[in-house]
Amino acid sequence: FPPLQKYSPHAPGPRASPRADDPRSSQRLLGPRRRRPPSHQSPPPAAARPLRRRRRDGARVCSRGRRRPRRRMHMMRRLKSIASGRSSVSDPGGDSGSKRPKFDQDGLGDIVIQPHLSDDKPMHLDQESSSSSSHRDAEASTSTSMNPAKAEETGADLPKGMNDMTISDDKVGHNNDKEAEGVTVDGNGTEAGQIIVTTIGGQNGKPKQVSYMAERVVGTGSFGVVYQAKCLETGETVAIKKVLQDKRYKNRELQTMQLLEHPNVVQLKHHFFSTTERGEVYLNLVLEYVSETVYRVAKYYCRLNQRVPILYVKLYAYQMCRALAYIHRVVGVCHRDIKPQNLLVNPHTHQLKLCDFGSAKKLVPGEPNISYICSRYYRAPELIFGATEYTTAIDIWSVGCVVAELLIGQPLFPGESGVDQLVEIIKILGTPTREEIRCMNPNYSEFKFPQIKAHPWHKLFGKRMPPEAVDLVSRLLQYSPNLRCTAVDACAHPFFDELRDPKTCLPNGRPLPPLFNFSGAELEGLPVELLHRIIPEQMRK
Repeated sequence: FPPLQKYSPHAPGPRASPRADDPRSSQRLLGPRRRRPPSHQSPPPAAARPLRRRRRDGARVCSRGRRRPRRRMHMMRRLKSIASGRSSVSDPGGDSGSKRPKFDQDGLGDIVIQPHLSDDKPMHLDQESSSSSSHRDAEASTSTSMNPAKAEETGADLPKGMNDMTISDDKVGHNNDKEAEGVTVDGNGTEAGQIIVTTIGGQNGKPKQVSYMAERVVGTGSFGVVYQAKCLETGETVAIKKVLQDKRYKNRELQTMQLLEHPNVVQLKHHFFSTTERGEVYLNLVLEYVSETVYRVAKYYCRLNQRVPILYVKLYAYQMCRALAYIHRVVGVCHRDIKPQNLLVNPHTHQLKLCDFGSAKKLVPGEPNISYICSRYYRAPELIFGATEYTTAIDIWSVGCVVAELLIGQPLFPGESGVDQLVEIIKILGTPTREEIRCMNPNYSEFKFPQIKAHPWHKLFGKRMPPEAVDLVSRLLQYSPNLRCTAVDACAHPFFDELRDPKTCLPNGRPLPPLFNFSGAELEGLPVELLHRIIPEQMRK
């Protein structure tokens, strides 16, 4: 049907009441008006009123079945409001309680706004969930639910309650176990006190029996459950991640973790399968137990109204970059879900372990991948633009978001939806250029955004922030994936020079965790100049 043209009183010509035979008449176009009931007549009872229904997408549907759209401010309207200076946001950085100044932007002029994208190339900007994907494990953190102890006034170190657990990083005879195939056992294994007995391959190829007693659940999600358990033979505390083996979806986590062996990657000791009474098969990954996460450490200092000590930020950021340099260069795997909840921390030594490889995948050039991946706050802009041929640079963007969050004490881009996430990014980085949009997704190089200037980084972080930290974040958070620094280049950044100083130690006087015990595979193919910047002078051969 042709679009309806309602009568407008602002149309040129004398204003006159439209007649019934007038083609512009709303009575002719929309039909006769309904007569209101006399005032003395009471409205129909509630049972007789047509009920307003809701569709699955959340839109209202009136009694005639017509869709009533949701009242949500369009992305373009929000960006225009920011560009014109009519709206401002709270400043996440700088002094406490200060407000981010309004953006001093020029007028939009004659810029063309295209509020809708083409139907043949959908842009995934309307995702509402904060989980990564329905194809993957939701969140698999082996952190405990232990509440932090009473806050100390100094804040120089983690509380005593977070230092009680001593984690041994030595290999305790399980080197050959992770190559062994697990057998299927019965039972859920998640109830406290339940004992699970399984058989795994020993050091000499001989099978050996191992028993685990479940102690408590430390994490749950759509994937299954993570629970803390104790090995009855050795007394070692482990974390067992139990994942449902759904035939509809690919589960690459076991195959990926069998390739990994790094001091900053959580260790897979072995695995086994279990079945339930309904015949469901679960994969059980026996992992080393680490009691805390970067998320909980940051939350602890946030409750104290303090920032995470800059030394801890350097330690966590460096070990995170080193772990990614290993999985990107040596193994060839993209993690695709970097976030503080997936960064385990030993509170005693402050050694970091990267975990949750449920979304990890080897990215093959030319092969498409799903774009709805990675948790929303840490999702790279090319994923928001719906790119399917992305690179490991999406992990680098997530690292920049995590580092910025540790520096300012809260998420840098706290979007409430996919559209809002892009708006939050544009508020800080400004409007991407046509070339930057082409690098993120060539299908949208002609898409027009209101012109918003980038917010200066030094104003965002405040005057007290070390300039090296600001420079590192600016190199990690680039629109163009090919302009972001790599993980190994980030390890050589001057922001981490303090860690290369032999006099540096933890606030409690203990030495730093092992940071420069590189393997030959990690250093293979690196330029000599880069090696000199990464490895401290006292450790060079």
